[in-house]
Formats: sequence, C-alpha cells, structure tokens
Amino acid sequence: MSTALPAITRSVNAKEDYVWVINVYFLTSAAVQPLYGQIADIWGRRWPMMVSVVIFSAGSAVCGTANSARELIGGRAVQGLGAAGINVLVEVILCDLLPLRERGQFMGFLFLFIVLGSVLGPLLGGLIVDRVSWRWVFFLNLPIGGACLVLLFFSLQLKHREDDGSTPMEKLKKIDIIGLLILCGSVTSLLYALTYGGGAKYSWSHPVVITTLVLGILGHGLFLAYEASSWCPHPALPISLFQNRTSVGAYVAEFMQLMVSTGVLYFLPLYFQSTQLVSPSRSGVLLLPFSITFCITAAIGGALVTKLGKFQMVHVASYALQTVIMGVFTLLDRNTSLAVTVITSLIAGASVGLPNASLLTAVQVALPDSLNAASTSAFAFIRSIATVFAVTVPAAIFNSRFDELLSSQGLDLDPAAKAGLELGQAYEKASRGFVDSFTDPDRGLIISMYEMSLRRVWQILIAFAGIGLIAVLAEKNLETRTEQTSDDFGIKERETKAE
Repeated sequence: MSTALPAITRSVNAKEDYVWVINVYFLTSAAVQPLYGQIADIWGRRWPMMVSVVIFSAGSAVCGTANSARELIGGRAVQGLGAAGINVLVEVILCDLLPLRERGQFMGFLFLFIVLGSVLGPLLGGLIVDRVSWRWVFFLNLPIGGACLVLLFFSLQLKHREDDGSTPMEKLKKIDIIGLLILCGSVTSLLYALTYGGGAKYSWSHPVVITTLVLGILGHGLFLAYEASSWCPHPALPISLFQNRTSVGAYVAEFMQLMVSTGVLYFLPLYFQSTQLVSPSRSGVLLLPFSITFCITAAIGGALVTKLGKFQMVHVASYALQTVIMGVFTLLDRNTSLAVTVITSLIAGASVGLPNASLLTAVQVALPDSLNAASTSAFAFIRSIATVFAVTVPAAIFNSRFDELLSSQGLDLDPAAKAGLELGQAYEKASRGFVDSFTDPDRGLIISMYEMSLRRVWQILIAFAGIGLIAVLAEKNLETRTEQTSDDFGIKERETKAE
C-alpha cells in the first residue's frame, strides 16, 4: 500500500485527503478492536474470525472499484472493520493455546508471516502500479480471502466456555457500545486536528483545529472515566489491564514502536521516490532491507525471550538502538550512497523487529489468562491507534514543514510547481516523474525541500523511540509462566463414541 499510495491518490484526485486513505482504515480498525475482544469472549473465536475475513474482502472489492476519493476512503473503512477482527482474534487464539513462556516464540513465527506480507506488499504494490493497475492491489485480496475462509471453516475447531443461558439480547447488552462510540468520536476529532492543522488546511491557531483538538483530548479522558465507572458494567477495556507498571510500560512501548516502524514504512519510500528519484517498484525493492530484518529479528526476539524466560533486556537494547538509528536517518539525502542506505535500513529493521513478538508477553505477564482476550484487544487497539498517529503526526509535520519552506525558499519557484506542492500536496506529488518534469534550479530546490521536510519527520521519530526506551526501563523483569491458568478456551477435543 505504501509504495502504491502516491499513484492511488493521483488517480482518485485525493489531494490533501490522501492521509485519510490510510487513517480511516486504522481508525475503524482501532474503534472496533475492543468490541472483537468482547465478542470473542461471548460467542467464541471461530465465527467472529470468519466474519472478519468476509468483511475485509468486501472492503477490498469496494476499494478496487472506487472512482473517487470518497469511495476509496469508504472501502478502506470497511477493510478496517474486517482487519480489526483478524488482527485481534489471531493473537487471542494463540494466547488461548499457549502458556505465556511459549507465546513469544510463536508470536515470532506469526510475525514472520505478517512481515512477509510487509516485505512482499510494497514490492508487489509497486510492480502492480508500474505494470498493471493500482486496483489490483485490492482485487488480489479476494481470492486470498476466499481461500482463508475455506481453511478456517475446516481447520478452526475451537472450544469456548459455556454461556450462562443468556438470550441473544442479553449477550448484546454485554458489549460496551457507549464506550466504543465515545472512543471513536474522540479519535476522529483528534485525528482531524492533527491531519489538517499546521498548514495542510488550517493553521494550528485556527478555531476548527483548536476545537477538535480539545474535544479529542477531553473525549479520551471521558472514555477512561466511563470505563472505570459503575455505569459501565462490561467495559471494553477493563481498568485492571492498566494497574501494574509492567503492562502499562509495555503498552506505551508498543505505541512508540509502531510510531517509529510505521513512520519509517511510509516515509522511507517517499524518501526514495522524491530525493533518490526511483520508481515505485524500485522503492519497494529498496524497502526490503528494512522489512527483511524486521521479519528475521521479530522471530529471533520472540525465541530469545522464550529461552530466557524474561524480556526486559531485549526491550531495552531494542529501543536504545531505535533512538540512535533514527538520528542517523536525519543524515540521509540525495547524495547518500546505496550501501549506506541499505545498512541504515537493516539496522532500523532490526531495532523495531526485536521487541515486536514479546511486548504482548510483557503486557500479560502480570495478568491472569482469563484476561487474554481483553488484554490482547487492548494491545491491538493501542497498536492501531499508534499506526494512525504514526502516519498522521509525521504527515502533519511534513506538510507544515514543506509549506513553511515553500513560503521562505520557494518564492522564485515555478508557479505550476508551487501550486502542485502547497496545502498538503507534496506527499501526493512525491515521484521521479513529477520532480523530473522541472529543470534546474527548480528541480534541485524541490528535492532540497523534500530532504528538509523528511529530516523533520526523522527528528520526531527520535523522540518517539526515546519515550519507548523510558517505558521499557519502567517494566519489571518478571519471569514468564510455563503453564496456562485458564482452560475456558483452546482446541475442541474430538468426541469419541462409546463402544
């Protein structure tokens, strides 16, 4: 998606709304992830998983046939609803099947497949854009989704604890709809302010930005207060999940890790295409060092935590390395050699990959297994919110910095170039074709403004990595359990007939 996004936004004329093509997916995904945790506890894991695949596939079909930005954003919203269930329930099922000590290792294997998609996705996306059409980025999900449904139907035979005789309506009343509505409104309000503030559409001092920012912050406070109150008998995110420093530290660390890794995933291709002036498919190839080491070190980190029985040492080393390598990213420019770019990307991938498979283990080490679904859905929720902010915050900073440079250094720039780059359009136009359509000195000036705007993005990622380092230093280095503490869920035992 990242390498294909510039071409997609140009095709549907998304302009400054390009960020919502990304954000609405993660917004809808984040809003319903706690809901899937509750549904999984009430109705089990199997059918919610299959329904999630159907919803995701339907959203892909809408995206593939979209002819406007509104249709594309709507399809991405539906995709997010399905992806939420897939992401939550895969991890919940693994937690049901495995004791805590073993989860890091198997989460590492899971991330091998997840990151394999991250590796092949940008590469395949770039090739599809170059050779076929961006629409097939979405259409390819349809046969894959169909195959997954068949496999799930025949292989996913799971048990879940017997219900207490509640009617369907009583079961529905256990779902925290009010809390989820508060949360969805709060996140949307905050994202609107971050997306359009700072010059993309409004200045930071504009009443619309200030109002939505304040409402978003107050809304999050209201959500937490409601979840902890007696008015919410079945909270989507029980307050008990946040009552020990190890779980809280791991939640914060996961948020910051996603801010860094997603920021790199979306802005490194922009660096390749706008300053190194390579094609979308070539930028996908150049993203491979980051993605491959992310994949390998996620598995290594999970296996290491399983072997050691503890996790803090791995976390501290990883976040320290993240902080340093984001500083190195600020030195990248048009003259950076391929060798330096590859080495830097390899180290960056390793730094964000190592803790990936064991952060959920750190969350759950101080919690009972009966809270597997709740803690996993909370973890997935935080991960999705982080991914939203990882695009929105750097994008707002990138757009603000680029417009600032246009005002200060782009006074003599070709009017056509300036009109095509201002008001949040710089990301959309980040391609070799656009930059090469101008001659020097305009061409060189445009590249310089891309370099300086990207440098500001890397600087903010340094801060995120540093906060993550502080968070993992606050964790207790607890021993992981070797046995399950609950047998309410897991593999359904095959019934045998009495002779």
